[in-house]
Amino acid sequence: MNPIRKFRSYSLFITAAGESLGHVTISKAVLLGAFLYTFTVAHVLVGIAFYFQDTSRFYSYLTEDGYIEYFTSFFLLATSLYCFYKAPRMDGKWAKAFYYVAAAVFFFGFGEEISWGQRLLGFEVPDDLEKINPQSEFNLHNIHLNGVNLNKLIFGKILYLGVFVYFLALPVLYRHRQWFRQLVDKIRLPLPTPLQALLYTLLFISLLLINDGKKWELQEFVLVSFIFYAFLFPYNRETSPPV
Repeated sequence: MNPIRKFRSYSLFITAAGESLGHVTISKAVLLGAFLYTFTVAHVLVGIAFYFQDTSRFYSYLTEDGYIEYFTSFFLLATSLYCFYKAPRMDGKWAKAFYYVAAAVFFFGFGEEISWGQRLLGFEVPDDLEKINPQSEFNLHNIHLNGVNLNKLIFGKILYLGVFVYFLALPVLYRHRQWFRQLVDKIRLPLPTPLQALLYTLLFISLLLINDGKKWELQEFVLVSFIFYAFLFPYNRETSPPV
């Protein structure tokens, strides 16, 4: 097989604006994507290794306000800022609205992840909130109402159902259903590449090897990092106007 043609086929999996595969020139964006994917994969492998070899390091790795949690917060904030940057550069009102809403949603996630700076700033949780928040944190996702754990319901089952629809179902619909493609193109919804979907799914399954609730800290890290990658290097990048 012609090596140039073979290399071109890989662009389906690693996509980035500005690549010049005709002359086998890999753009900086492609290299950045490869680095970022490796970054997330390496952190997952380290977490799994710690769990099986040194549980004390595993718990330190995933401790509250620790290394992984701060990177999770960073990816949420980075995605929010990226959406806020892109919003005014979109060429339609629906696309602008989508990116502004996405920026707000990811910023909310960032705030929730760090309990809105509670421990960093050292302020107390209001009494009314503390009564319904078993972890005494200034956030919504740890609230228990009438015996219902919002974290498990909304930020667990419902969230991950939506995540797998986003990573697995939406790209397929985009490729095979014209009406869905038109809708996605109208709001400029970034869709994950096949490689991003594959890596995310494999990492999610790999973390199920960990028989400890702390694995969900790593699952969150993987999720928000790959959402950021999907926004930064979307499969349907050709529909986005230049910035």
